[in-house]
Amino acid sequence: MRILTARQRGATLMIALMLLSLMLLLGAATTSLLLLEERAARNHREHVQARLAAQAALEDACDDIRHRRRIEPEQFSAALQCRSDAAGAGLCLGQQERAGWEPAQLHGAQAISATYGQFTGRRFRSVTGMAVPRYLIERLPPRSGKEAIKTAADEATPTLYRLSAVGYGRHGAIVALQALVQLPAPADSAAASCPLRAWRPLYLPTQE
Repeated sequence: MRILTARQRGATLMIALMLLSLMLLLGAATTSLLLLEERAARNHREHVQARLAAQAALEDACDDIRHRRRIEPEQFSAALQCRSDAAGAGLCLGQQERAGWEPAQLHGAQAISATYGQFTGRRFRSVTGMAVPRYLIERLPPRSGKEAIKTAADEATPTLYRLSAVGYGRHGAIVALQALVQLPAPADSAAASCPLRAWRPLYLPTQE
């Protein structure tokens, strides 16, 4: 039976300590990666929640402007682009090239936007930590700058509306979307669907 010398025992101990340190480093790295993956998955889930809430707000805004309320230019003063009264919450006059509202009017403590279901009667099934989504509706003028004239063959003059909605997820997740709607809807659009002509993500500046 071979007996290890003191030098050999010392070398064996060093190798064992190095292997143990390597295993600890690998374990720490694996744990860190798992935590990062879990955090990324949670952030993605919260972002999806906020996006779905914003999409629901767009649908609610579309239902509002199709069946509940109308935006008429004479309802607004020359200096006011968005109504601040309870009956006109979320109604604005816009321009083709720019929005007729400020970010603080859509989202924040001083928001004058309409909340989901406020005028349609729908109920938003939120979970703990999620705020109710909000929206603004802008009536856009014709590109010619003049109101179109109704003809005897037309039931109503098509009007373009810009819908802006913000949805919230848990832990502060926020997603804003914007869409264009033409009403009355084109004849070839589905009667039960919102006649969206275009949509895009909307950037909201950070609220201080």
